[in-house]
Amino acid sequence: MAKSSLSLRKQGGIFVVEGIKSPSGGLKFDRGMRKGTVTVNGRALPIAATGRLRTRVTVGEDALLCLDGRGAFVPGGGSPVEWRTSRPRRGRYHATLVRGSDLIEYSLTRSDGRSVQISVDGHWDQLELIALAGSFALLSRRRGDAYRTIAMAGILSPRVP
Repeated sequence: MAKSSLSLRKQGGIFVVEGIKSPSGGLKFDRGMRKGTVTVNGRALPIAATGRLRTRVTVGEDALLCLDGRGAFVPGGGSPVEWRTSRPRRGRYHATLVRGSDLIEYSLTRSDGRSVQISVDGHWDQLELIALAGSFALLSRRRGDAYRTIAMAGILSPRVP
């Protein structure tokens, strides 16, 4: 069983995965971080976070990859896949992708806001694509939470005549 540590870092306007032997892809967000483009091996694919809390992520027009609880699926087949997210605690976002005994853990902390730490255990086909998609999910959810916080502050703040 292969274990490795990866990280997603912003370089210029694109997020890239570090720790892969020959990274070829990147992640670029559209305004609002609800949609974007994932590029892997020269192929650009749309990515989107949907749902009220941005908890469902799909890659590709025909859903090549989907991160959505027990309905998740990734390239490569094999055992069923499950996407688990936890509620943010003290600014830390955490998610896990599980397939049998293989898993990928994603972590995003407030202190390191533009970097996602990724721990990989087992073998995953198209790992770079999966790493980019899971990282997109955490970054998009954090942005959505920030928007909700700002909106609530605006609603609850006293009005000045």
